[in-house]
Amino acid sequence: MVGAAFRAVPRTDIALGVVALMFAGLYWVIAIVGKGGHPVEYFTVAALCTGVALTVFFRRIRVVPAFVVTCVLFGAMAITAQLSPVYLSIPLTLIFAPVSLMAVTEYARSWWWGPVALSVGIVGSLGSPAVRAENFRWSMEYHIVALVVAYLWASRRRATRAAHERALVAARTSERNRIAAELHDVLGHTLAAVRAQAGAGLVIAERRGESTAEVLRTVAEISKDALGDVRHLVGVLRDGHGGEWAGFENIASADSFADLRDTVRRARAAGIVVDEELPSDDTLADWQRTWPAATRLAVLRVVREAVTNVMKHGGPDARMRLTVTGESGGCVVVVENTGVVPRDLESGRGLAGLRERMSSVGGMLEVAVTTTGVRLTARMPIGTAGE
Repeated sequence: MVGAAFRAVPRTDIALGVVALMFAGLYWVIAIVGKGGHPVEYFTVAALCTGVALTVFFRRIRVVPAFVVTCVLFGAMAITAQLSPVYLSIPLTLIFAPVSLMAVTEYARSWWWGPVALSVGIVGSLGSPAVRAENFRWSMEYHIVALVVAYLWASRRRATRAAHERALVAARTSERNRIAAELHDVLGHTLAAVRAQAGAGLVIAERRGESTAEVLRTVAEISKDALGDVRHLVGVLRDGHGGEWAGFENIASADSFADLRDTVRRARAAGIVVDEELPSDDTLADWQRTWPAATRLAVLRVVREAVTNVMKHGGPDARMRLTVTGESGGCVVVVENTGVVPRDLESGRGLAGLRERMSSVGGMLEVAVTTTGVRLTARMPIGTAGE
């Protein structure tokens, strides 16, 4: 237990602790070889200095207990010096009072330990052994100044550490939100398609004499694509790229325009009538080469989210029209559907995530309720793949 605690001591505190022990050793020498009598007082101060030196090792791993023990030891040292009939030389371990103050100010969980420690240090300076020496009374003022400087320095470091920790928390929260958005975008469409196909399979199964093989085949394909998307996303999160899953069979890249037609095919397989106006394969290939990955991914996520919403909320007679065009240095995606309009249209995470994604690429998203359904319009600028 003790060995583990010492292994946790920072190297800086080990060095300071060794120096403090050396200072305490000097006082032991004075106590042993001293010829002025009063050995009890000298040995008492030497023992107290040793205790102060030992607390230096734990000033950052047992912050408050180390500070409290240090205050008690310094207080006992001051009382011993005041009650001694002779002047006791000033212990060099007094310079570790500001060190203890810095530790408790910067590392204590509660901020108020800093002002309390400073007040205790200033009051304790009035009983310093230096006061007993006529030629060293000025050292009390210097000691107080040193305490104030140490407190201000440690307070600034505490504020810097707190700001850094808040930045880390914000970064972790942002990363969790990004991962959640990616999972929603990757899985939302495919799982909605699986659900639609499974529902269709149940309807067909109830009609005797009709085969469910085609529906089950579509469910298997969509499930396979979903699994590949998850593996691709996990590879991105682990390695920053597709990693070992990059060559997974029949899995399109996460930002590949080849997925546009697959999305339309899945919607039709789910029973939705889709009228689409997509660019030619050559145009899509050209966009794939020249458009930034963020823009390509934004286009695909908009289409997927719109199709997923139609699958979820459009009802059995849902009809959708999808248009993707590139014009005047920008891309416009329009998805119109007829069918049931959800009451909580703006409350879902999908549209909120799409708006954030559009904002990240400098675009905008408009969602409007029409007389027959919902129209989603996304506009985004197009840079170059090298940007």
